[in-house]
Amino acid sequence: MKPCIPVQLDALVHVAVRGDDALPFLQGQLSNDLRQLSPERGQIGSYNSAKGRMLAVAHLLRCGDAIVLELHRDIAAATCRRLRMFVLRSRVTIDEDDTLASFGLIGDQSAMRLAELSLPVPAAALDCAQDTERGITVLRRFGEMPRYSVHGTPAALAPLLAAVGPLQDFAHWRRADIEAGVPTVYAATSDHFVPQTASLDRLGGISFDKGCYTGQEIVARLHYLGQIKRRLFVARTDGQPPAPGDEIRSADGAAAGEIVDAVGEGPGALVAAVLQLAQADTMLQLTDGRALHIVRCPD
Repeated sequence: MKPCIPVQLDALVHVAVRGDDALPFLQGQLSNDLRQLSPERGQIGSYNSAKGRMLAVAHLLRCGDAIVLELHRDIAAATCRRLRMFVLRSRVTIDEDDTLASFGLIGDQSAMRLAELSLPVPAAALDCAQDTERGITVLRRFGEMPRYSVHGTPAALAPLLAAVGPLQDFAHWRRADIEAGVPTVYAATSDHFVPQTASLDRLGGISFDKGCYTGQEIVARLHYLGQIKRRLFVARTDGQPPAPGDEIRSADGAAAGEIVDAVGEGPGALVAAVLQLAQADTMLQLTDGRALHIVRCPD
């Protein structure tokens, strides 16, 4: 049993999209169907290039009058700049929102800890629970291990943070995302992966009947033709974590895939990697020669 670990989410940024046209604007930009977004239900989706490759992966929340995109800090500013290019005459504002903060809870006792903090406990992944009096939203995250993010103003979160104690490093969150099969896009991997190859479809992050959005033609073609030749795997290697974007090769030097994310675990590293399905059963190695061992295949 893993106890409740409080985690700092300082690598994540809240971007607030507001205005009368916020929903239809984002509906034409992101892969998920925002008509299903509500105060009680969050979403995951991707922002893609015209080539259908992911520029960002976002968790989405409904907070008051805003649609909030939670993005990795590494690509948040670039994502905002690109989204603003397409606003044109839409009545929309897109801004990093420093009035919102968050922290995470991971572990079997996380739900109990939320209850001790007098916070509601969402039941299933992407369910949201609201404490409207304090203006706090709790989002259940993906993964077999119970995991929650708690969102609110810094003032609202301050007494909760005092109660949970010192926050642990963001590496705990990265590890939980890798284990849960949740992909992260970094600057080094922006425009590298079609959403299905990073298994975003298996998280409900792609709608195939919502209509047009940026990159939709490529994403839909891959889906309906059934030609997905790469998927997201969990693997381990010895030594320091490889960097996102590092190449993976077979023993004979043929290209086999790419690192999505990696985090230290004991003497080695836990790795998320997009691999060619045809190469997944072969001996794999990093560019420095270290062996890569698959520990979990796509479902």
